Amino acid sequence: MEKLSYSNALKRAFLMLKQEKKFPEDAEYLMEELTGFNYTQLQLHRNEDVPGKIMRQFHDGVVRLGMDEPVQYILGNAYFMGRSFTVNQDVLIPRQETEEMVQKIIDDHTGKKENIWDIGTGSGVIAISLGLAFPEDDILGTDISKEALKIAELNADNYQADNVFLKQSDLFEKVIPEPFDVIVSNPPYISHQEKSVMDPSVIKYEPDLALYGDEFGLKFYQDISQNADKYLTENGILYMEFGYHQKSALEEIFAKNMPGYKVEFYKDMSGNYRYLKAEKGKI
Repeated sequence: MEKLSYSNALKRAFLMLKQEKKFPEDAEYLMEELTGFNYTQLQLHRNEDVPGKIMRQFHDGVVRLGMDEPVQYILGNAYFMGRSFTVNQDVLIPRQETEEMVQKIIDDHTGKKENIWDIGTGSGVIAISLGLAFPEDDILGTDISKEALKIAELNADNYQADNVFLKQSDLFEKVIPEPFDVIVSNPPYISHQEKSVMDPSVIKYEPDLALYGDEFGLKFYQDISQNADKYLTENGILYMEFGYHQKSALEEIFAKNMPGYKVEFYKDMSGNYRYLKAEKGKI
């Protein structure tokens, strides 16, 4: 393979991705992750030749970027709350909006030992982040997907999160009602009707099972809000992430299904309502 400097390798990648109408900055992120360089270090080495092994990985990665594959799947990892987690096409790539919800849960924590349940854990980023923040807590992560749970187990082992327990279950199906202080879920909330306007990388590569919900993306909110009360302690709290345009529909669902709960809606950093907190006995 032709020897290129870091600068020329990136220029060539940028040009190719721009021609394909893709995001050139993904190539820079790819190079930084493959080399272990940050942006400044990459600039300092810009006139040096890229080692052969890295050049081959970079070239392969840029080709895959051109076919819409997310850079996180190419690398096999994604960052969440400052930690690197293994990801593949069996799990969603974690988003910043979810970080904001998890930070809220951490900020709200009583400081006492709590039982926490993450419904639809996927790669386990929520469960593991909470398990590491509160090593005395017991964290249950459930998912319908065996493949997703394998990734979650890898991530839990990697961080030695011994207080995180994983179980295959379709929502409440295989979980015996027991008092949880906190239930959290980032469920599939995209309507099948929205598929035509979504980013091609999401449609092609991220798992449908974790993306799409029936009833215009609202089915899981109906199911969880109808059943969560049986699993929550006297002062238990339910946190759920949702789509930026779903707030009004969820206000109706939660008013009907959880009338004894105080439901608050929170905006993300972009100013969109993106997650809710339903607190028992606070009305």
